[in-house]
Amino acid sequence: MRKLAEHRPLAPQPEHVERFLQLCHRRRYPSKAPIIRPGDVANTLYYVVDGSLAVMTEDEEGRELILAYVSAGDYIGEMGLFMEAEKREVLVRTRTPCELAEISYERLFQLFDGPLKDECPRILFAIATQITTRLLHTSRKASRLAFMDVTSRVARTLIDLCSEPDAMSHPDGTQIRISRQEISRIVGCSREMVGRVLKQLEEEGKISVSGKTIVVFGQQAQQPLQ
Repeated sequence: MRKLAEHRPLAPQPEHVERFLQLCHRRRYPSKAPIIRPGDVANTLYYVVDGSLAVMTEDEEGRELILAYVSAGDYIGEMGLFMEAEKREVLVRTRTPCELAEISYERLFQLFDGPLKDECPRILFAIATQITTRLLHTSRKASRLAFMDVTSRVARTLIDLCSEPDAMSHPDGTQIRISRQEISRIVGCSREMVGRVLKQLEEEGKISVSGKTIVVFGQQAQQPLQ
């Protein structure tokens, strides 16, 4: 059976992405820098050249829930290309030092009628593919919050983090680096509860924990910890 990618003639190639980046403004940001805040004017598309960012929402009391991580090759702020959205509704903050390519919607649409006319279908296909993937992840996250207990949510989150670009191979499995506070923002519980769950999983021999470093043992990184 041929790979699915062979059935995607509109998938952008490196040269198409490079052509797009040549027409963007590129900026570097330190870690923990806010890129998008709720209420910001929605008029810019971002492309992650390097680094990792978190997409979050927060309530009136300032409590944050992490919706997704984005990394190199991902777009940010793409919804405004397809729907009327005058203001941003989420918070996007860098997790690591990042380089972003930025371009206004107005300028991008002008380029789609000119220098990027040939690349336009491929760029929009890439963005649509990303939106579809994020929708799938959001649906799964909503299901977990509704139907899984905290232990299951933390365990599933550790598995997901093993697939992130910054996860590292380890002799005993997969190593990730994340604070209890950040895990709590992903699963929607207290930091103390996360600490108790991590201790339980460690006692069960499924992970090892040292500060912010967590090793998910062996095949646990590819299957549920429960």
